[in-house]
Amino acid sequence: MNDDTLQEVTEIAATVAKQIHPRYAVYFEPQDLRQELLLWALKRPNKIEEWLGPDVEAKDRKAGIRQLAKSMQREADKYCRHAKAKASGYETRDEYFYNQGILEELIANLDEVNNQTGGMQARVSGGGGDPATGNNFAASIVDVRRAMEQLEPQDQLMLEMRYAQDYTFSQMATILGLSDTTVHRRVTAAMKRMVRFLGGENPWIGTRRVVSNSQARAITSEHN
Repeated sequence: MNDDTLQEVTEIAATVAKQIHPRYAVYFEPQDLRQELLLWALKRPNKIEEWLGPDVEAKDRKAGIRQLAKSMQREADKYCRHAKAKASGYETRDEYFYNQGILEELIANLDEVNNQTGGMQARVSGGGGDPATGNNFAASIVDVRRAMEQLEPQDQLMLEMRYAQDYTFSQMATILGLSDTTVHRRVTAAMKRMVRFLGGENPWIGTRRVVSNSQARAITSEHN
């Protein structure tokens, strides 16, 4: 790795660290994350050469920069999660991910388990795992309730109507005196806010649902 490539890698590491650090600011300094990312890159000289080497054409170099940044973001997430877990006294395997598919099924079950989760401690974080299949159904219900509380009352009502009461968007629009488009937009935005509050979707599987709707229904029905 020549000096120019090393400088570029260092700058990319600094940029990624600056972007990621605010979410974990209380657990370590940004320079710690930057150093960790730089060390990660130095251990992969062949891959760095493939992405940013002097012989790489300009158009391929731009793609290489994006690929390096994306890889560093994944590594940064891993480092930050472990740092947070260590500082907080838990393990990353104790963390949970939620996505829209899982939340739809959990919202549908909120009323049915209303009296089964009182006093349980919520488990909200940005780590890994599958709340619907990890025998943590009750804790997941508490998480969803807390996330719902972050929404405006009408947005809470819309989610309940859509996923717990099975109203169509058209029926909801008529009842609420809004357009179909407005109802659909607000429901989508509310679900996205809940996912963010609960730590975001699983970075290792993108936006794919952890389980299908039918599988999730089978899982949740076992607890009713």
